[in-house]
Amino acid sequence: MKVAVVGLGVAGLSICARLAVAGHDVWGFEQFEPMHERGSSHGDTRIMRLTPGEGETYVGLARRAGAAWRTWEGLAGQPLIEWTSGLMAGPRGSPFVAACQRLSRKPAALLPGDAIHALTRGYIAMPYEWDVFRQEDAGVIAADATRAFLLRQAPKWGAKLQHNVRIEAPIEGLTLRINGEARTFDSVIVSSGAWAARMLPEFAGKLAVKRRVVGWFETAAPRLLPVICVDNDVGVFGMPAPRGLYKIGLHSIGGATDPDNVRDPDDSDAKLLSEYAAPLLPKHNPHPARTQRCLYTVTPDENFIIAPSSMNDRVLMFSACSGHGFKYAPIFGELVQEWLVGAPSLELQALMKPGSNVNRLGAAKT
Repeated sequence: MKVAVVGLGVAGLSICARLAVAGHDVWGFEQFEPMHERGSSHGDTRIMRLTPGEGETYVGLARRAGAAWRTWEGLAGQPLIEWTSGLMAGPRGSPFVAACQRLSRKPAALLPGDAIHALTRGYIAMPYEWDVFRQEDAGVIAADATRAFLLRQAPKWGAKLQHNVRIEAPIEGLTLRINGEARTFDSVIVSSGAWAARMLPEFAGKLAVKRRVVGWFETAAPRLLPVICVDNDVGVFGMPAPRGLYKIGLHSIGGATDPDNVRDPDDSDAKLLSEYAAPLLPKHNPHPARTQRCLYTVTPDENFIIAPSSMNDRVLMFSACSGHGFKYAPIFGELVQEWLVGAPSLELQALMKPGSNVNRLGAAKT
């Protein structure tokens, strides 16, 4: 089958790689240069959780992905995940924390928030009235290293990747206009993140592009710390980063933006990050050493959208960038292959079911 994949972030690259392995004639198209920083996949690190608190469907996806990550690491010849453990936290009675505990393969007692200061030797602090669930199956993904691996590996398997090309929007069927030339495919996968709604406008009402900013905080005596996901009003998340830094982001803070005109981080962004980072990281400099922008393409319930177009059922919208998608990257291509051959797994059935609410909890999504 001749398949076009529009958009080569981590989702598009994963899809190209897996479909090429399956024997399809795969063409991947990207409007920017390789390893660009304009979308949702770039950066040094992302959080890995094998027990996401977003629900059983995502736990199933994460555990499938865990095995696939090991395969990718073998092919890459380097570790792509550092298992640091994680602290899932929130105000007492947090549904997110309770779900992480319930869904865990090794459920343990919740910790009080004030135990975290001692547990991390003073590097992380949390309010005493919070609930905290400590997850051993959490860590940090080397995001840019993963993208670089896929850019090398997918062509080895036969995928043809083309960068700096223009796909005319909207896509209305299986014939694409690529740099002004019409080319027809047997199936088209739209995985273009913040630009996906332009490609398939019928999904525009379900995809909102949001500007987010993350910051890196330094300390005089770096330690390898656990990742954190906090179920509070802004959804603080954090993770260790290279060179002893600790990265903090705010899942729910940042307004709508035009993906072609995203404002760079400024002093107000740094100040807001500091406000939330300083109490959590008492041994770190309260001012970020650097900041970086990122894009979320958020659905109303923060679920993925994997759905065929109403105009042509061989055109598939694949959007998994609501802030918690990177950890599932190795199985994105597997999900698309299931769809192509008409053999959906239970996870894909749940994600594609109209009106499904597989993500039942309001919590930090990382």
